[in-house]
Amino acid sequence: MGRQGRALGAPMTSPLALPPTGAEAAEDFAFVWRWLLLGMAAGGWAGFLVGGVGGRIAMFVLRLTSTDSVRGTQSDDGFTIGQLSGATVFLLAVTTVLGMVVGVALVCARSQMPGSAGAVLIVLAAGTLGASQIIKPNGVDFTRLAPLPLACAMFTLIPLGGAALTLWITARWSVWWWQNPRRTVLAALPLVLVVPTFFVSIPFIVVSLAIGGMALRVGRLRQALTNRIGTIVV
Repeated sequence: MGRQGRALGAPMTSPLALPPTGAEAAEDFAFVWRWLLLGMAAGGWAGFLVGGVGGRIAMFVLRLTSTDSVRGTQSDDGFTIGQLSGATVFLLAVTTVLGMVVGVALVCARSQMPGSAGAVLIVLAAGTLGASQIIKPNGVDFTRLAPLPLACAMFTLIPLGGAALTLWITARWSVWWWQNPRRTVLAALPLVLVVPTFFVSIPFIVVSLAIGGMALRVGRLRQALTNRIGTIVV
């Protein structure tokens, strides 16, 4: 099937025992890379909205429920509680980039765990791992902000919600992703606006492209990648 004719939701099903030709490898590489870019875009939006904006809302609520002594205190994330500053903007950018990275991981995990049960397990795993990284028992956010149960609950729901939103966006956007250039460009704004500001991510992208290209030259690995990654939309 030609490159233009294969939709994101239509995985390749032909057996591939032999190494692919250059054209076949290029087609499969583009197919897989489009999925990964979709995961990055979905994760970027989820990271910005849930991790960034949601995180700031959570801190605002905790500031209201805590004593006035917490105002002016530096949080575990490096910004001053009760103030909007450049650190807040930087935090939004960081959560967007982290969301992109998580989005790629979730797309890969979803390809191996389709169905509703797979989605629930992925969200729970991502939420648990995310909460374990956010909640620091000895940190400022969980020693001076009150009430503690509310803080723990909100910062557990944030990674859970981010993972769920990433999977939801990925499934919905895959219908038109790359087929509708205008909507794709708008959806990919996190990539366009944030990635260039974090130049350290450019080598990561280049290395990922190289590894992906080499992987798709291996027949069985190529078959596994292209067959499984197209089963994400369920």
